Amino acid sequence: MNQFFSVFPPPLRGRIKVGGVSDRLIPPILTFPRKGGKELRRGAKHSRRVFGICYSFVFYAFFAVIFFALAPRQVLSAERTLTVLSYPDRPAKLPLWLARDAGLFSKYGLNVEIKTPNSGEAIVEGARNNAADIYVATANWIVSAIGDGKDLVFFANTGYSVLKLLAQPSIARPEQLRGKRVGTGEPGSSQDRITRETLRRLGLDADKDVTLVPFGSRSIQRLNALLKGEIDATTSNEDNIFDLERRGELNKVRVLADNDSLKLFIGAGVDFAVTRSLLNSSRAAVKGFVQALSEAIALARRDRAAADRIYTRYLKVSDPALLDFMYRTYVGHAIPERPYAKLDNVALGIAEFAAKPGLKGKTAELLTDMSLVRELEQDGFFTRLSRARPEHGERAE
Repeated sequence: MNQFFSVFPPPLRGRIKVGGVSDRLIPPILTFPRKGGKELRRGAKHSRRVFGICYSFVFYAFFAVIFFALAPRQVLSAERTLTVLSYPDRPAKLPLWLARDAGLFSKYGLNVEIKTPNSGEAIVEGARNNAADIYVATANWIVSAIGDGKDLVFFANTGYSVLKLLAQPSIARPEQLRGKRVGTGEPGSSQDRITRETLRRLGLDADKDVTLVPFGSRSIQRLNALLKGEIDATTSNEDNIFDLERRGELNKVRVLADNDSLKLFIGAGVDFAVTRSLLNSSRAAVKGFVQALSEAIALARRDRAAADRIYTRYLKVSDPALLDFMYRTYVGHAIPERPYAKLDNVALGIAEFAAKPGLKGKTAELLTDMSLVRELEQDGFFTRLSRARPEHGERAE
């Protein structure tokens, strides 16, 4: 009987010996005489080989059936589910939407479910209640949840809302703002801190050199006040500049500075955070999430139509001129090729919610993990992406 087992493939032969399977399991019909004529021995040898192969196939098939019948669903599934809480919808969130619609998350073994609450406060509340695995919002909302005791860490950023400092046409240089009225957000708000930092980088003291005039959080309110002459300057996003240009009113304001000239990339950012426990226990999944985001950025840059479909679907933009503007402004500029987390965004949130106990002794560096994107960069991942050609049929539905 031991000679009969020699016709089994090596893997099965080893499994039978290790598993202690008795040779009594082999039906008697599979045994053959060892003595007799030459032809009988040759026929027996051939038959043993044929039956051995058949038996091997049946053996593997039997255990495959048992495995798929009894294995838990999560073992059989090729995808890891991640729930994402995201607010609000912004142009710089294109990589998140495109990664899902183009199947890039699935490529890295992820099933990503995106939930969209209706306020920043809902993001904070969701974090408190463990409503998601990943949170996507302006950093200050996530920092607020950290201040309440949630152990979150920032690991990526896919851009920001473009910022411009606008003034009355008569004001040609930043130093001419001294003694003028500058529109801002409510005291202590993110917008107020952005305005103060903008002025500081221009060499102005917000408390001594200008008069701050607080408005609501929306930049359109401040822009309208500027057009009416109620204030002399304010920060505004570039979407409002586009509307002014389309209405033929661009000559009513003057652009004094922007993100690039100020080296200021904070406010209305698209910041990604995850619990430290999930990052530690499922690092490969979070890294795959970053890879999918990065591939989506590369896809949008080489396939304008894919980006347009995303903006049409998620932001309801159908105007060709506005689509062109958004592509140039965000895909071509504000959305980074390498989605490193932004320390400035996190630092702004810490300053805003410094009174919360969970932020005591915390710095932006302590709340940020750059390692995932850094590993991808060191592995040449982004270099390969920049060289990649569009795949046939690649698109965002």
